[in-house]
Amino acid sequence: MPHSKRHKDDQPAAQARAHEADTADASRIDTAALWQAICRVSGDYIIVVDRAGTIRFCNRVDDGWSPEQVMDRSMLDFIMPDSTERLYRVIEEVFATGREQTTETTVRRPDGSLNYFSLRLGPVFVDGRTAAILVCCENILPLKTSEKSLQHERNLLRRLLKIQERERQLVSYEIHDGLAQYLAGAMMHLEACEHGLGGSGENRELREGLRLLRAAADEARRLIGGLRPPALDELGIIDAVETLAADARAEVPRVEFTHRLPARRLPPDVETTIFRIAQESLSNVRRHAHAGSVRVRIEQHGPAAVRIIVQDDGIGFDPAAVADDHFGIEGIRQRAWLLGGEPLITSSPGRGTTVTVTLPIEPKDAIPALG
Repeated sequence: MPHSKRHKDDQPAAQARAHEADTADASRIDTAALWQAICRVSGDYIIVVDRAGTIRFCNRVDDGWSPEQVMDRSMLDFIMPDSTERLYRVIEEVFATGREQTTETTVRRPDGSLNYFSLRLGPVFVDGRTAAILVCCENILPLKTSEKSLQHERNLLRRLLKIQERERQLVSYEIHDGLAQYLAGAMMHLEACEHGLGGSGENRELREGLRLLRAAADEARRLIGGLRPPALDELGIIDAVETLAADARAEVPRVEFTHRLPARRLPPDVETTIFRIAQESLSNVRRHAHAGSVRVRIEQHGPAAVRIIVQDDGIGFDPAAVADDHFGIEGIRQRAWLLGGEPLITSSPGRGTTVTVTLPIEPKDAIPALG
């Protein structure tokens, strides 16, 4: 047999012998070697504390600490005061029950800056009892930084929406108290003039002028309703949504609006969000759905939430295929999320669309009203 052929035939056998040797070596790894590898490779900080919370082992230190500054000191010495009591209770719970616990805590570095950790605490059993606690500490500073950045952006967006609503309100009032009043006054004068002239044929231009003024007045009312209907501020969300339903009836054959809310007014932010969600949903129905009917319902959902449902029998759509430049659906989601709400939009081609949004009546992290 040629040498090259024999060499190729020996390769699988050599690989198999090497694999068997590796397997045998792996099976002989003792607990100490395995523990050292875990401590060296783990991305977490691994700490062992006794019942008093004293640090008896740590796999590594950084953030400006030295091993001498950490070992044989209480773990609570490194924790911010607002986290100390909670961590102490968790340690006691692990020793008392022998069950794993999780918590988050804040640590002050030597330079005074803060770091944040997610802790997983588990018992170390010796002779059937908990002799110590193993603590795996995951650095969550990047996550906390992202959360703060996201919260800042949400607060900024919420303020911008408040400013936008106030500007809408001011423009609406300007149209109502200015342009609409001038149009109404002009119509009154022309109607009086028409009455004085009688029914002669010379009134044709006058009648055309009156028609155009009435059309302009209707357009002014439509603009006021689109910007911010006075009913929303003066009468509340039910009357405001009823105006939206009435407008939708001009293009959708059957529009049903029902409600079940407490007698008291909802907070202004909640009413505004409900109105904008209903407005956008009905606008989508009128422009895209080709629906024969649409149902709008606003109801209290449990003791602390309100739900709005807009359901149509139109052509539907594939939510995953909505283009990025179509902001209607995304606007509904963002408005709901800003108040801590839960938006659910379900649709499929040929099966209509249902928009369901549940909002807390008292939103968390509310931004004070702008003065």
